[in-house]
Amino acid sequence: MSKEGAQTARWALSVAVDAIILRNKPINEYYNSIKKRKGSGRFAHVSTMRKLTRMIYKMLTEKEEWKYQSPVLTEKKLPKLEEE
Repeated sequence: MSKEGAQTARWALSVAVDAIILRNKPINEYYNSIKKRKGSGRFAHVSTMRKLTRMIYKMLTEKEEWKYQSPVLTEKKLPKLEEE
């Protein structure tokens, strides 16, 4: 991630990666593999931010759903969104 662009967007993406690393096994494995290979947690974090950015872009352009979603959790959350 370059330091160009909105600082708030980079910060939000960083926070999202922190949360996803803790809860999503495939992305956690990706993060840990880069950290082990490069020896830098910062580099692994930025690489994971880039991966998440690419995933979000693909989801938006191709109208796909999050490939790591839990169908059970999604079904529980949808009615709550429709209430609002």
